[in-house]
Amino acid sequence: MAQKRWLGLLGLLIAFPCFAADISDQDPRGTETVVIQRHSSRWNYPTEIVLQSHQTLHIVERGDTLWDLGQKYLGSPFAWPQIWEQNRWILDPHWIYPGDPLIVLTGTSLVDDGLGPVDEIDNLIPGTGLRLDSAPLSWVKYTYNFQDYLQLPYLVPQGSNAHFRELGAVRITGTQKEDRSNLSSGDVVYLEGGRAKGHQPGDRMMVLKVAKTRLIHPEDTLALHPLGDVVQHAAILRILSVHPRGSEAVVEDTLDGIEVGDYATTYLEPALILTQDVQIRDDIHEPIPTKTTAKIVYGRNGASFISNGSLVLIDKGTRSGFKVGDTLVCLRPKSLINEGHAQFHDDGQQTNRYLGQMVIVRADANSATCLIIATRTEMALGDTVTN
Repeated sequence: MAQKRWLGLLGLLIAFPCFAADISDQDPRGTETVVIQRHSSRWNYPTEIVLQSHQTLHIVERGDTLWDLGQKYLGSPFAWPQIWEQNRWILDPHWIYPGDPLIVLTGTSLVDDGLGPVDEIDNLIPGTGLRLDSAPLSWVKYTYNFQDYLQLPYLVPQGSNAHFRELGAVRITGTQKEDRSNLSSGDVVYLEGGRAKGHQPGDRMMVLKVAKTRLIHPEDTLALHPLGDVVQHAAILRILSVHPRGSEAVVEDTLDGIEVGDYATTYLEPALILTQDVQIRDDIHEPIPTKTTAKIVYGRNGASFISNGSLVLIDKGTRSGFKVGDTLVCLRPKSLINEGHAQFHDDGQQTNRYLGQMVIVRADANSATCLIIATRTEMALGDTVTN
């Protein structure tokens, strides 16, 4: 009887390495083959992955996002595009599924989020197709980053209510902390819609708030022709549980706070802009040449005077040829000075005073949102921008 027991244990010891080899097979050259278990996923994931010595494998768990995994493995959530670059069988980075395999490079440095040191990046720069094998980059920075996206204002000529209906947005109806009107990260809120709106646990949503109703153009002194309402990104929610006509969600990220009554719609990953892709203009010697011109009509949070790093709205967009990534010069017309007198020479001649530069980060038909990236002096509502 004892002999049979020992033989049985010996059989298990012999069988175990064979089973492990199906899952992870070590190669003397430093590679490892991993067989991926079958699971439900929208994507055509690889069923077998060969890991190099400088790679690690993450199997997606419920609640994972590329944003979170960028923080976990690479030290910065802004590094999530580098994970996506290694797993391009994922066609939409917003959607990853439990069981999906993700290859992550180890020993690489990360993008700068302004919060800590940055080392070298040996890998692809996301979105550029540029490989830095021969000259590793020591500093990668986003001119337009996630914090900007989280506070982005934009103009809706049809009005905010019509805009929310078009988006299929749902209203925040309440919160677990009934004694608080301003909600921040970690707070749990209640949403309209629920299963009837197709919500699922783990979905992420963007909260929108009305920043300004009936925006008036600075040159419309009689306020006869409102431009529309200003809507602003305010927070990101993650749905925790879904009911037939309502959902619970946690405030995942916010900078300004949100309130009951704000609206939430489908979250879309932002198209961030690398500093290296922004063309700083040098044709700023007065008089500054102008092409298509527009006016600053709104400063974020209703600011009348604006400086570096601020988000502003201008009154022209794609119909005038403006597009995301364009760099615009901001200027202010001024009279020529008569050198012989300490006063303006009133002969009707004009030149342009250079104020700074901005890059377009969102372009709609008749308006655009811009991020100010360089200033010589503060800008104001009504100042002119030109490409």
